[in-house]
Amino acid sequence: MKLNKLLQVLLYEKVVNDKKNYKKLTRKIKLKILGLKVSIKIDSLLDLCVFKSEIENYKPQPIEEPQDYIAITAILKNEAPYIKEWIEFHKLIGVERFYLYDNDSTDNVKAILNPYIEDGIVVYKYLPGKLKMFPAYLDAIYKYKHKTRWMAFIDLDEYLFPVEVDNIKEFLKDYEDYPAVVANWVMFDSNGLLEHPQDKLITEAYTRVHKSYNQGVNLHVKSIVNPKKVQFMMNPHFCFYQNRENAVTENFESCIGPFTKYNSVKKIRINHYHTKSLAQYKARILNGKPEVAIQRKFDEHAVNFPDTTYDYAIQKYLPKLKEQMSQEKVKL
Repeated sequence: MKLNKLLQVLLYEKVVNDKKNYKKLTRKIKLKILGLKVSIKIDSLLDLCVFKSEIENYKPQPIEEPQDYIAITAILKNEAPYIKEWIEFHKLIGVERFYLYDNDSTDNVKAILNPYIEDGIVVYKYLPGKLKMFPAYLDAIYKYKHKTRWMAFIDLDEYLFPVEVDNIKEFLKDYEDYPAVVANWVMFDSNGLLEHPQDKLITEAYTRVHKSYNQGVNLHVKSIVNPKKVQFMMNPHFCFYQNRENAVTENFESCIGPFTKYNSVKKIRINHYHTKSLAQYKARILNGKPEVAIQRKFDEHAVNFPDTTYDYAIQKYLPKLKEQMSQEKVKL
């Protein structure tokens, strides 16, 4: 790969800001990636990117009005039982496009996705191998940043939704002056279920949460970004933005990093169905994690929280979601 071509791409895409920084990278620099300090060369940095093979034929993307207002990027693995509900729910709140990266699924998830792919609602890419979450996210920012005004990065066990309004587009209009807005998690446990009830949706069956929303785990955030302003994604929870701008919370408070000082879910939130039933949680552990080479460990407190209350905020969408799922079942 010619260095002048590489430099042109990196400078244009704002991966590095200037030639001085580029030279520092080529001499090896310390980067924090997924919480680990590693020493890498510039080619190693590009190895993280799905689009490395496209660099030689790189052409700057045309600046144009985005065709979508809000899209979601996610990486998935063996999500066939849940993916239809996840897509239909987010369509219901106003999401227009899904950039989905399939990381070595062995179930029939592609068959379930095919109608959405044919409709253009889902942009699908098969991405085999280990540690592919970070490359998938970089690829989505690189390829689709001119296609959508906002891009959310969430997982298939996370349901993003506005609270005070029904459509996420209406919520996001107030944040257009910022490079990103972050949403806090609310973690859910198994509801004491050994198996998932076949007659219930995920958003219907799991309602049990920590009594205090300010538990440390609920201080985590995921980001809804203006992809054109992303300079570099540090991990699945946060990015660095151009001109040293920062993401903001729903309360317009600056947020740097993957956590907020306190949990706030009055306007926007993410229901995180981390375990679902006991059986589903055990299957999740076997699947591994797409972002780090660390084996999941069984955690009884994740399955059954020691302090609980119930949360039904998402169920304002349940009647319409059931209706939509019923219609899609007939179509699919």
